[in-house]
Amino acid sequence: MRIHSSVIHLRRYLREVTCLSLSLFSLFITVQVRAADLHHAPDQRLLELENYFTTTILPHVPGAALTVVADGQVILIKPYGVRKAGANNPVTVDTVFRLASVSKSFASAATGILVRDKLLEWDTKVNSRLEHIAFKNPIYGKEITVRNLLSHTTGLVQHAYTDLLEGNVPYDTIIGRLKEVEFICPPGKCYTYQNVIFSLSGDVIQSVSGKTYENFVRDNLFRPLGMRTASFGLQSFKSTEDRATPHVWRKQKWQPVDVRESYYHVAPAAGINASIRDMKQWLLAQMGQRPDVLPSQILDDLQSPSIATTPYQAHYKQRKELGDIFYGLGWRIFDYGGNKNFVHHSGYVQGTLSTIVFNRDLQLGMVFLTNSEIPYAQDLVFKFLEIYQKPGQTAQSKANLHSDNNRNTVAKNNL
Repeated sequence: MRIHSSVIHLRRYLREVTCLSLSLFSLFITVQVRAADLHHAPDQRLLELENYFTTTILPHVPGAALTVVADGQVILIKPYGVRKAGANNPVTVDTVFRLASVSKSFASAATGILVRDKLLEWDTKVNSRLEHIAFKNPIYGKEITVRNLLSHTTGLVQHAYTDLLEGNVPYDTIIGRLKEVEFICPPGKCYTYQNVIFSLSGDVIQSVSGKTYENFVRDNLFRPLGMRTASFGLQSFKSTEDRATPHVWRKQKWQPVDVRESYYHVAPAAGINASIRDMKQWLLAQMGQRPDVLPSQILDDLQSPSIATTPYQAHYKQRKELGDIFYGLGWRIFDYGGNKNFVHHSGYVQGTLSTIVFNRDLQLGMVFLTNSEIPYAQDLVFKFLEIYQKPGQTAQSKANLHSDNNRNTVAKNNL
């Protein structure tokens, strides 16, 4: 009788254990299925951005490429259209575009590496490294620092000798004529955008490192970041089969145009070619995801305000959500929708446009490249921010505090 009772209890126990195991297994399967559903569920924000892009941007360009990072993850890297109008040659993720002035962010990063290695300081006087450079006002000229070059605060008249550059006058010849250029303010006291003057930063890098500017960038940025198709100059661009031909709008259609060499003469300001795959790597590095190449110390320096600018100077339309605007070192910086420290730059040369925007605190970013001239690039930047910024979302971090301290200094310097 006792044996029979024990068997009954054992059977009941086994039945309960089996039921519990089945329940747990069912729960596990349900959780896994729901997780899979979430993983494969379309991102509504990305769908909205792609819909805007395909309806507003794509009909007006021959070709383009786009990459998007949200929550620190690459959620889109995609080519669109053709490399050359009238030809059956689709843009790929490795199609090389001219970066134009987005190249400036590489010059500031390269300089930052030398500062980190204590081979240079941001406030090193340019004449201490480039003694042959002469300025019309020698007192002001001796005060120009590396920081002034990279933040467009030399005090020299805006776009000094851009006309000579576009006339294909050699860079060294133009530099020899800086002694004829007027200052409109002391160094550090006003913002005047430059290409020729900015490119003195490359001469400083060569003086300090012993390498050409191009080789220093290749060794310290392109190669370690895996930017395999990034290059400098017209010949490299032309020798790349998978390249985006520039276009201008003429006679109601996009027409290919020859690449002009002029801005390639100023490599730090506008001399880089790169694909969207390359620029994905650059975006992630600038967002702090490659500290082995660009540690936070360098990024903080580059992405902090150096001089206040106006929307007009930054080529931004007036927008309700747009706050303070600055130029840092090779980057524009602005506040938008309650968040600080959006970092941005665009580049334009005939037939080509590029733009990059990101927020390191929000881990949000985008790069757009096109082989055409369109007026919609800034609209795309702010549409992207409008879609991806959650209402009331703010990013508070040490970087913000660092930025606040810099902003106070900038405000005092601008008085």
